[in-house]
Amino acid sequence: AELKADRILSRDDGPSSSVSALKRLERSQWTDKMDSRFGFERLKEPGEKTGWITWCPYEDKRLVSAVDYYFIQDDGSRFKVALPYKPYFYIATRKGCEREVSSFLSKKFQGKIAKVETVPKEDLDLPNHLVGLKRNYIKLSFNTVEDLVRVRKDVSPAVKKNREQGHASDAYTAMLSSVLQGGSVVIDEEEASKKVTDQLDNVVDMREYDVPYHIRLSIDLKIHVAHWYNVRYRGSAFPVEISRRDDLVERPDPVVLAFDIETTKLPLKFPDPETDQIMMISYMIDGQGDRFRRC
Repeated sequence: AELKADRILSRDDGPSSSVSALKRLERSQWTDKMDSRFGFERLKEPGEKTGWITWCPYEDKRLVSAVDYYFIQDDGSRFKVALPYKPYFYIATRKGCEREVSSFLSKKFQGKIAKVETVPKEDLDLPNHLVGLKRNYIKLSFNTVEDLVRVRKDVSPAVKKNREQGHASDAYTAMLSSVLQGGSVVIDEEEASKKVTDQLDNVVDMREYDVPYHIRLSIDLKIHVAHWYNVRYRGSAFPVEISRRDDLVERPDPVVLAFDIETTKLPLKFPDPETDQIMMISYMIDGQGDRFRRC
């Protein structure tokens, strides 16, 4: 099966969001129309089918991101289904500040963050990570990839700033704490962090923020191209169920098109469509091909 991501289902966060949703809805409808010309009709009637995944791009429907899976059946017929899945990434905070940061982010990005939860994860940066030590991370889940990108764009500069300040102050803090403790004065860094005005100052790391959406879904749900799956569709009110068929090993006979375009370019540069010219186009489909040269 193939996968496509970014399908639209529909939510309103203001005029700009509505325009964006309309454009994505139009793109989704155009994609469905083009796919139907190649035999990939979206499942509309409840039922169960078995297919071999050929591709999986992502789309946004109703402003809920999903991956389109494209299937070929053993008789050569084709179909596709959309599987919604919430994109996410993790952030780390200063020790003991998870609750304050979670509450702050939920309010600051209300309408963009769909779910906030604290989960223990292995952190390879911990000195004793090999003995199984884990660190609490805040998992931020979103309805769409667009929402994730917006929040990540706002959080990323704060993380970078906090890291730089942390590296610069580590030596000074250690020395100061040693001196003050010697004078019977103890600094409670955890309590001090909780009282900061902008809780973004307590966000010190981001993880898995750059994993492509369709790869994230495929890893988490173990759905991969070039394998057979049973697909159960129960109507638009329920998520589609995709389960792997390890007993099926013979692959179908898909139509494969390969092409190559040769162009002029400047030394050590990528081709520029504004200035460079096409020299040759070659293609091959099902073992037969041809090429076109510019004379």
